[in-house]
Amino acid sequence: MTEPDVSDGGLSQLGDRSALQRAHEWVLLRGNRVTLSALVLAVLFSAVYLFVAVGLVQFDQLQPVYYVFGGLISGNLTLVTVVVSINQLLLSRTLRTPGELESQIENTEGFKHRVENAAGRVAPVRPTAFLDLLMENTRREAQRLGGLTIGPGNDDAWEEIDDLVASVTRHVDSVVELIENTDDSPFRALSATLTTNYAEQIYRARAIREQRDLTDETDAALDRLVDRLEDVDVARQYFKTVYLQDELSSLSRMLLYVGVPAEALCILVLLSLTTTPSAIPPLARDVVLPGIAVVGLAPLAVLFSYITRTATVTQRTSATIPFTTPGQEE
Repeated sequence: MTEPDVSDGGLSQLGDRSALQRAHEWVLLRGNRVTLSALVLAVLFSAVYLFVAVGLVQFDQLQPVYYVFGGLISGNLTLVTVVVSINQLLLSRTLRTPGELESQIENTEGFKHRVENAAGRVAPVRPTAFLDLLMENTRREAQRLGGLTIGPGNDDAWEEIDDLVASVTRHVDSVVELIENTDDSPFRALSATLTTNYAEQIYRARAIREQRDLTDETDAALDRLVDRLEDVDVARQYFKTVYLQDELSSLSRMLLYVGVPAEALCILVLLSLTTTPSAIPPLARDVVLPGIAVVGLAPLAVLFSYITRTATVTQRTSATIPFTTPGQEE
């Protein structure tokens, strides 16, 4: 599967952010993970060769060099263990008995049918298209609520409802804009909804219903809007599950693709040093050994680039309705 790069669409209102904030968002979420790994390695290469050039780092003594490459070898072997652990985690979530699989499919189909009943048509199976349908349902209910009369003497309630409808509609429009002309990966659908889990909007809708004397039709419209917002959050949590399984699988493959050659190269260098005289040749000291030492850090760069995004996604989707966290409302 191609590594997703969401640089064409922001995960929030990126146009209003500074260059530093956009760069921070790119590193955490928007950037292609392979590209980020390459950038991390490039920075490490530059730093190491700079230190070598100014004399802060010198590969002229065999004993310290043994320690460096011995540590890289043992560290990369540990990363291989991490890969095995990740795959065990993935297997534990995917291996099910027939009864568990049937129950899971029935629950998923039940949710899908509920969305279809609200939409009045068959729901698509692609993540971004399904999210677009959820947004369409939510906008429809919000506009229906905004068009209702709530009776005389309820000016304050009308202002609250109008503000709620405007807030929901703006957010729906921003999500729809983000997923237009994008691929159908789960991360695309998930990233468009990372800035909220709709707990605040649901709280406002329920507070209006409980604190104001509204018509039965308006009460029912508020309830339907809450249901549509809850549908979006359920879908978002499901997309997160699918995304994390896919991302951890990609991480496992990348660690193996990068880790095995890096491990082999470090072992070859360490073995070759056993035949080297006490003085290391200038070319090896100033060029070869520093470069190979940085290559030995490539698995760590890959781990950094993938874990930063999975950790950020997990943090921003940690709470589910009816609760929220400050990180989900940024």
